[in-house]
Amino acid sequence: MREFNVRCYLRFNQASALLMVAFLLVFMILLAGCGSKPQHKPAETPVKIAFALADMNRDGNKTIKKVVDEQKKQVNADVTWLDARNDSVEQQKQLDGLVNKKIKAVVLQPVDPGMAQSLVDKLTRSGIKVVALENLPVNTPVEGYIASDHAMVGRLQARFVLEALRRVAEAQSGTQFAPPQAGSIIRPGEEQSELSQGAQSQGGTGQENNSGHQVSAGSGQGNSSGQGLVTGAVGYSVVAQLPRQRPLSLVILQGDSRDQVARDITAANQAALQGEKDINIVQVFEHPYWDPSSIAANLAEVISRDGRIDVVLANDSTLAMAAVEFLKTGGYDKSVLTVGAGADEKASQGLVSGEHDAEVDLQPEMLGRFALDAAVGLAKTGYWQYDEKVNNADYSVPARIVPVRLITAKNAYLLEERWKGLKKSQGEEESQQQSQLQGGQQGSQQGSGQGQGDQQGRQGQQNNGIQQDKTMLRITTQDGKTMEVQIDGEVKKIESSGRQGSKQGSGQSGQQGEQGQGGS
Repeated sequence: MREFNVRCYLRFNQASALLMVAFLLVFMILLAGCGSKPQHKPAETPVKIAFALADMNRDGNKTIKKVVDEQKKQVNADVTWLDARNDSVEQQKQLDGLVNKKIKAVVLQPVDPGMAQSLVDKLTRSGIKVVALENLPVNTPVEGYIASDHAMVGRLQARFVLEALRRVAEAQSGTQFAPPQAGSIIRPGEEQSELSQGAQSQGGTGQENNSGHQVSAGSGQGNSSGQGLVTGAVGYSVVAQLPRQRPLSLVILQGDSRDQVARDITAANQAALQGEKDINIVQVFEHPYWDPSSIAANLAEVISRDGRIDVVLANDSTLAMAAVEFLKTGGYDKSVLTVGAGADEKASQGLVSGEHDAEVDLQPEMLGRFALDAAVGLAKTGYWQYDEKVNNADYSVPARIVPVRLITAKNAYLLEERWKGLKKSQGEEESQQQSQLQGGQQGSQQGSGQGQGDQQGRQGQQNNGIQQDKTMLRITTQDGKTMEVQIDGEVKKIESSGRQGSKQGSGQSGQQGEQGQGGS
């Protein structure tokens, strides 16, 4: 019995030992498995960069900030914003304060281009990479340069004016419809209305009116739909009737002469218009720090001296809209073409309302994206993806140049994403214009029928019975003054007392197209 107990005890101990060994093996395997699991790496510290802008109140800079703030998390960047408020001394203090903040790269838009070289030198000696935004400091070793195509801005502005001249020349030669009296401008969306009134008043006869312009309705057909308009390489919606005097009197509103942007745009304006016998650049006004406060006095000086201004080209939107406000105050806004650069919110609203004629969009969204990519790349690796190199005296600077585009009321929808209120304003403007065009289009169809000849002219007179709720009369005096009068019902007779007696017209077509003082 004792022997049996000993054997059982031994077997129990062996089983316990085996279980213990198995438990230890399993425990070791589990430990080994746990040790092989990947460890979570700590989150990468965001790279620190800064944007030192001349003035955050500019619409273009607001757009740049918005784009950068939206994309900084995607590139793991910690962005510090510095607003110099157009104070060069303040900007220098702000940049000096970056040295101890572990900033790796700075996007610099200098307030004073003359101080930019010394600012870049300080930053570079502190180990901070510098990306120049829109203004390249002369003979300075910056690591990158982001800018819009300044030369193309100037060329597009000049091209707009030349296109307007070409359209006027073709209209006056009789190859296109006759625009209204000299000194007025057909604003965006009004070309159909003016075209309809022209066909109605002239009856498609091709005769000369009292303004001295050769009037032609082409074949007398299709004008009410706008098919007779000159389109050109760019689809302009503005058709300008500029004064008959040549050359045109053109003023350039330049920004700060120390600023490369201002110099490049103005130089491109002058180069594109050089040799154009119908255009005379009468004055180039400089505006230090891009301050528009002197524009009213500048333009008043030209008008007082020369008697008129026909075209204003401005280096940026702020200068352009200051000119528009002055022209409106003096009653010159309907006879002067205005073209700006920047397409800020106020200028864009001016395009769709008809107060302003054209803007060149610098596409600040692209400027912001490119500048962010350049700064982050330089901060992380010392390199960035550039497109070209720009010569800068002793240095060759990596650069990305942003394309620009001409904006008029016709394609202002391109700016709706940037300026949310623009779509609503444009819709209201189009609705108002559409209601104004309906009566004019009906009159054009009547007048164009008479342009086919005597037989079609008689057929056109049969339409006199068509009733219209309202009639718009455009009255032009001998000295060029124009006024519009809206009359309820259909016009039966128009009389004018003057040197040549009175002219009469029956109905809306037919005799309204007669020559003489009363025919307009």
